[in-house]
Amino acid sequence: MIKKIIVFSCAVALLSCNSNTSDNATISDTTKTDTAKVTQQEPINEEADFKFTTLVINIPSPFEVLTFIPKSGIPYNKALINSNENESKYVTTTKKGLNYGLYVVDLVYLTVNEQYSDVKKYFVTSRNLAAGIGCAESFDKITGSRLEKNIDKKDSINKVMDQVYTEMDKYLRSNDQLLTATQILVGSWIESQYLTVNLLKDQPRSAENEELYKQIGYQNYTAQKLVEILKDYEKEKDLKSVINGVKELDKIYAGIKGGEVDQATIDKLYTKLNEVRGLIVK
Repeated sequence: MIKKIIVFSCAVALLSCNSNTSDNATISDTTKTDTAKVTQQEPINEEADFKFTTLVINIPSPFEVLTFIPKSGIPYNKALINSNENESKYVTTTKKGLNYGLYVVDLVYLTVNEQYSDVKKYFVTSRNLAAGIGCAESFDKITGSRLEKNIDKKDSINKVMDQVYTEMDKYLRSNDQLLTATQILVGSWIESQYLTVNLLKDQPRSAENEELYKQIGYQNYTAQKLVEILKDYEKEKDLKSVINGVKELDKIYAGIKGGEVDQATIDKLYTKLNEVRGLIVK
């Protein structure tokens, strides 16, 4: 199965039940059936759909880079993830889509670092945002009680996530939610790069973190294709500042030749990623 957009976030989206669940809810609470349906659909844009499909087929998942973090020897840093208390600030569809993508990357970061008590909280937070963008169906029939039973097992969680991917992809496409899917992808990509670069800031390149440096070098293609996709949404006022930020990031990534990432590039990415990510989470 191709592990592309929202591999991990699919599960969280389909955990959605209602937008009023408290952060103290259990995982069992999040698997009740949600009767909310998508009420807004986008006009079909075949060209945009083709570009989106081409991108997600040809890039690694935004979450893949995070799997290399435990081997890097860099300690877990809770201060880097977006506080789940910020959820209530995200009231527009754009903010919910972007931050949904961002939070599920934070979930992956928590999982690879085995921070399971916070994983439960972030499932609920992401679930609430997912409900706000209409992605709340089909999770129970795939996971049942498996997620709760295996919440402290990385491998088991990942297997469940893989099975959910196809259902989520079908859901988004059948409801013509390409804009929402794009927002989620952008939020996920920004957060994965933000975490990686912040973790590497002031870290000398070494055998342990070499793969993380390489992963940054691979992002020039992704950044370029994201810019192409976002051209179709430049009239979206709520996305304009983020789109401009992605364009500026693309210029920095384009300067990486042969996968060679030096400290000067890390510094530039650090400044710009913190700026763009700040637009999303504020």
